[in-house]
Amino acid sequence: MTKFSVEVGDFFQKAGGIDSKWEVEKIIEYTDIPTHVRLKEHKGNERTQTVALSVLLDPKYWVRSPLASDEEIPE
Repeated sequence: MTKFSVEVGDFFQKAGGIDSKWEVEKIIEYTDIPTHVRLKEHKGNERTQTVALSVLLDPKYWVRSPLASDEEIPE
């Protein structure tokens, strides 16, 4: 398996001040298109989205977001 700069369980926020946090739920490797990640909203409406790994790592779109010390770690 390929080593990536993100791991399942990492948290990100959309750039631009949106407060919702998104957790990397799965890294999806395809043979014919770039690697993607499935994100699930943390403490939200159970929304998910899939984005290219390159987009997730582009600070114009997403930024890493560690959990605050008073937040529960998801199960």
